Amino acid sequence: MRAFRLSLILVASLCIAPIAVAQQEAPFDTAAVLAQQRQIRSDIDAGSGAYGRLPTDLRREVVSRQNALFKLLEGRSYEQLDESQRAQVGDDLAWIEAAPKQSAEERVVCERVKSMGSNRVERVCRTVAQRKADRDRADKRSIDRALEQRNVCANATCGGAP
Repeated sequence: MRAFRLSLILVASLCIAPIAVAQQEAPFDTAAVLAQQRQIRSDIDAGSGAYGRLPTDLRREVVSRQNALFKLLEGRSYEQLDESQRAQVGDDLAWIEAAPKQSAEERVVCERVKSMGSNRVERVCRTVAQRKADRDRADKRSIDRALEQRNVCANATCGGAP
């Protein structure tokens, strides 16, 4: 019976896989993509918006990838692109879209911290991602501590229970 269930799951997943692949390769409107990229380029040139505030090296990479996109898509439709070109366009679009988020996570934030038991102030610099990871770890520790305190008397012999 178990083998039958496993084979049924395998057959179902094989039937669904081509649908998932076809959905990932959904056609896009090249004119809309080009218009969006031109708007991003104008933000970069004007120094405004999320893309305008990117570090110089990241802005150069965005512009380089946009130039490749413009070269591939100018005057063409989705159907005129071969599979490798479609994959390249998808990769470049995903990278360009992720650039402002990536930049925000890599931004370094410095703060002045007083060591416990001392009046000495130290300057501590960490990336936004490191600060978020530290905050998440501290939250998890406090939750774990609260759960441990709640479960101190969880068994039947604790606290005089019969």
